[in-house]
Amino acid sequence: QGPLLVPGPSGRVHVPIAAPRQEPSQALLGPRVQEFLLPAMTLPVEATAEEVVEAFGTDPSVTSVILVDEYQRPKGSLDRSRFLLSIASRFGHALYGKKPALRLADPPRNTPKSTPVIAAMQVAGRDAERVYDDLVIVDEFGRCLGIVRVSDLIRQVAAQR
Repeated sequence: QGPLLVPGPSGRVHVPIAAPRQEPSQALLGPRVQEFLLPAMTLPVEATAEEVVEAFGTDPSVTSVILVDEYQRPKGSLDRSRFLLSIASRFGHALYGKKPALRLADPPRNTPKSTPVIAAMQVAGRDAERVYDDLVIVDEFGRCLGIVRVSDLIRQVAAQR
């Protein structure tokens, strides 16, 4: 009964359905980081510094190497610039070459795959020395899914504004 269920000119009943509204705060945070996911260059946590140098040498677009355990959980992150500078320094190769690369690794900056872009940029900005280091994207079990470059997030936010 009522005007909402009266058949229209075509003889069909039209029931309007309200479109789900996005929360204003959710719209401001942007898309999820998993949309910017890139494959990560991973090596076992026991990898030597020489193996990491070889990994960086295979592809110039690799910006970081993630050291993972047997369950693919990130244990260390090696930024290309800082790592190669430490190896290329005086006696760097002699000091670190045969040793585990984990000695030169920074803690990984793990970010859940469902994190919005703005929140991920806040995570990136917490450490002033590592602002542009890649974020390691992890699933709900803490396994490495890939990386996200902070520069890609900055481009996304700039395009939204």
